[in-house]
Amino acid sequence: MNKIIIFYLIDNNKINNDKIYNSYINYIHFGYFKFNYENNLPKIFLNNVDPNNSYYNNFWFDLGISTEKHIKCIMVLKGFETFNILFDNYDICYKILYDFIIEKKNIIKGIDLDLENCATLENTKKLINDIKRDFPDFILSMSTIGYSMCVKDIDTLYENIYEWSYTLFNKSNEGKLIDYYNCQFNEDDFTRDSFQDMIDNGFLPNKIIMGCESKYFQDYDNYYELRCINKNNPELGGAFIKYYNDSPYKWDLSVLLCLTSK
Repeated sequence: MNKIIIFYLIDNNKINNDKIYNSYINYIHFGYFKFNYENNLPKIFLNNVDPNNSYYNNFWFDLGISTEKHIKCIMVLKGFETFNILFDNYDICYKILYDFIIEKKNIIKGIDLDLENCATLENTKKLINDIKRDFPDFILSMSTIGYSMCVKDIDTLYENIYEWSYTLFNKSNEGKLIDYYNCQFNEDDFTRDSFQDMIDNGFLPNKIIMGCESKYFQDYDNYYELRCINKNNPELGGAFIKYYNDSPYKWDLSVLLCLTSK
């Protein structure tokens, strides 16, 4: 099984070519893409800028080169306001999203839904079904706070309709459409116990991508835990880091060795 190694590119309009092109990563998650209003009409933005603005010319060019080097580029859709606007104007916004993906189809190979408790379960399922209907070969991932996949579920809902169980969602038909979960564990939660909790909750190891922000991936402990997780569960999907510009020296090589060593 090929391991997934992901850099997150968030705020850059130009890629550090040497760090990307000569790396061992095979996926880039980029954005954030957001919905907002312009002249009272919904519009999609990339980090608050029109994604077709000349500001991003170099960025799209570099993503194109990355695609030619067989790195899969995944757009990140994120934020409370984004999903509010999307579902309040669903037909209009989905058409905008659809047209944008078609326009950039040579680069964008999938979408990462970073919900942040910003969408109801019903709306989330609708969006997933529509994306898979229109883009059946699209890679579909979800970014989660790792803890939300570790907790033992008692009820379908937690505090409100936006906080629902990932464990129960994972068992649904829509959950089966998710290719992988990017599970963010910061500080002391990046552990074998956290991974085992997710397995105990019914998540498949090959759908789990372990990761954290770059400031938490600076010491030996996370690499050691990742190596132990992979040794005990060789079907582990892979690893990611936010944010690539601040990633530790040769993070991608270190992670590759953790994911391939016996």
